[in-house]
Amino acid sequence: MPNALNLSTDTIVMPVVPMYHVCAWGLPYSGLISGTKLVLPGSGMDGASLLEMIHYAEANLLLGVPTVWLTLLAHLDSTEQRMPSVKTIAVGGAAPPRVLVEKLDQQHGIYLMPLWGMTETSPLATFAVNTQDVQNQEAEQRYRHQSCAGKNIWGIELALFDDDNQPVARGGDQSANLMVRGHWVADSYFRDENPGSFQQGWFDTGDIAKIDSAGYLHIVDRKKDVIKSGGEWISSIDLENAAVAHKQVAEACVVGIPHPKWDERPLLCVVSCDE
Repeated sequence: MPNALNLSTDTIVMPVVPMYHVCAWGLPYSGLISGTKLVLPGSGMDGASLLEMIHYAEANLLLGVPTVWLTLLAHLDSTEQRMPSVKTIAVGGAAPPRVLVEKLDQQHGIYLMPLWGMTETSPLATFAVNTQDVQNQEAEQRYRHQSCAGKNIWGIELALFDDDNQPVARGGDQSANLMVRGHWVADSYFRDENPGSFQQGWFDTGDIAKIDSAGYLHIVDRKKDVIKSGGEWISSIDLENAAVAHKQVAEACVVGIPHPKWDERPLLCVVSCDE
C-alpha cells in the first residue's frame, strides 16, 4: 500500500537479510505481486559489497537489521561516498539506534522506517510510515518515533499485560509483556504440548514493551534479555544504543552477569571503529 512499503513497478528493493522465516514470508510474495524488482545480495554483506550492489541495481528500498546499516554507513564515511538512489531503509530485528536514524537523515537524506513483526504475525505487525504529518514534526519528535517500532497495522491488535495476566494501560512509563492478536497471527505451535505462548486469543511475543499515548510501540527488550539489577529492570537495548552513539564504537552488546549484591549487573561488550 502507498502508506506502507509502497511496493510498485518503480521499486527496486534489496532485502539484506537471510531468506528464511520473517523475510521469506513477506517480500518474495508482496514484491512479486507488485511487479517489484527484487535484488538479493547473496553472501556479500560487508559495506563495500553492499554499496557495489546498491549502485549497480540502483536500489531505492533497503531492508535489514541495524548492524548491517551501521557497517554500511561506516564504509560510506571512510570512503566519502553516497548512495543517491536509496530513499528508504526499513529496519527490523532490533530497535534502531538513534544515531542511525540521524545519520541517514542528515548525511544522506534517507528515511529510516522502523518495522516490527515475527514469523508468528505473518510477518509485519507495526511500522512508522513517512507521512506528511511525520515530515512536519520537529526533528526531535520525528527521530523519537523512528527509533521505536512504529504503530500497528490494520488487523493487528497490541496489548500489554503484567506477569499476572492483568492489562496494563498504554501511555505510561510502565513496561509490560507485549501480546498481539489478529486473524493472521498464529494461534498455536505444531505439536506443542505446552501452549504457554497462547492465552485467551493473545500471542505472547516474549517482548517487554511500552505503548505511548500516540500508539507507537517501544520494544524495551526481549524478556529473556532484560537485566534485573537490585530490583530494577534494565534494558540491554537502551544501553547498546547509547554505546553505539559514541563515535569510536562500531558495535555493542550488553549481557547480564551474576553479581553478589545486585543479583545481576549489565556487561557491555564493544567493537571499536579501529578494529
